[in-house]
Amino acid sequence: MDYFKIAQSVIEQATAEAAEAEAYIAIGSQTNIQVQRGEVEKLSRAGSKGLGIRVIREGKMGYAYTSDFSASSVQRATTAALTLADVADADEYRTLPEPRPLPEADLQIYDPAIATLPTEAKVDFALRMETAALQADPRVVMTNRATYLDGIATVYLVNSKGFSGSYDSTFAGAYLMAMAADENDRGVAFGLGVATKWAEISAEKIGQEAGERAAKLLGGQPIPTQEASIVYAPFAAAGLLGALSQALTAEAMQRNRSFLQGKMGQDVAADVVTFLDNALLPGGMASRPFDAEGNPSSATRLINEGVLQAVLYDAYTANRDGTDSTGNAGRMSHRHAPFLTASNFYLQPGQQTPEEVIAGVDKGLYVVNTMNTHSINPVSGDYSVSAQGFWIEEGQLGQPVNNVTIAIPLDKLLLNVTAVANDLIFLPFGGSIGSPTFRVDGVMIGGT
Repeated sequence: MDYFKIAQSVIEQATAEAAEAEAYIAIGSQTNIQVQRGEVEKLSRAGSKGLGIRVIREGKMGYAYTSDFSASSVQRATTAALTLADVADADEYRTLPEPRPLPEADLQIYDPAIATLPTEAKVDFALRMETAALQADPRVVMTNRATYLDGIATVYLVNSKGFSGSYDSTFAGAYLMAMAADENDRGVAFGLGVATKWAEISAEKIGQEAGERAAKLLGGQPIPTQEASIVYAPFAAAGLLGALSQALTAEAMQRNRSFLQGKMGQDVAADVVTFLDNALLPGGMASRPFDAEGNPSSATRLINEGVLQAVLYDAYTANRDGTDSTGNAGRMSHRHAPFLTASNFYLQPGQQTPEEVIAGVDKGLYVVNTMNTHSINPVSGDYSVSAQGFWIEEGQLGQPVNNVTIAIPLDKLLLNVTAVANDLIFLPFGGSIGSPTFRVDGVMIGGT
């Protein structure tokens, strides 16, 4: 099937009605395997395809979609988008972007090994992951949700301004929850690995890390309420960095919905803090040559050595500010119009090892997991989450800690970062969030 030809038919019909038009086509397949107690509980393989049509006429936008690629269905969907545009509110900044040159970087986001991997090898991966968790410590009694996932996707995008492009991508990932128990307590920990290449995920590593962490968390107790240093493990920081990525969008700034509002060019963090959004990162889970509306992908340094110097733009917010898009339009699927979002968003790693960061703490909490991160508010900067981890005494990890809260305003948190380690890890939360281990001083820990 000639998908570019289908997209072009949309453009021709819409432009005949004096409208700008964009056709977005996504073709893919996914595998999902779940195992429990050495047996396969679920195995599904599914294909998907869809066409999303966006039209803009005199600043009024309409959006429609279809998974039927017959000429009559495509024509009906285009007509529906045009009809919806007629009844929409006009906005002078709502236009499609003009084509710009695309980067020539090798993004390394497609792995043919995933496309040709036998189902038996995928099942074996999930089983080995579960076995590794159960064998990590004698106290690990069970696993839950031991799952292997992968996907292959091709994106086509054509618009009436002259843009036409496509790219292929793959991912493979796995996760599970391990539970450890003794006569007094139960400990639960999560293991996860995801990458664009099959060779970069390890069943044994994912399972072993989950099992070992679950066992070490046994006997966790709250500690007295106090102000102390916090050292975040990469996994524990994902929710925090996700909220920061929302606060660093042009949409948040334009709507006065960011705690960083009005601070462009100012020191908003410690000088060891540099945040980047990089859709050109080789092998990145959110890397791509162009974004969901055809703007070229880019690497944007948002906070540089503590100074706020940029925010993320899509075409609409860039038009409002009279600047260029940073290539940060994304889509949930062909069923959804583009929206502004981060790509590979991460805290730039430092030079120290995680062990060296921990060794520098006299008394504090090493946080390995945070809960209720949905309560983090990127508008007000309120930050208070439940946490579990290990108490640090004289630079050494000690007793497990559970049932505590950690709280500090986000603006103060950024200024109180005193050390950043070199162990950058990316996790698939809200796109692709990357964090190394890092230390924050002056955090309120709520316990007994």
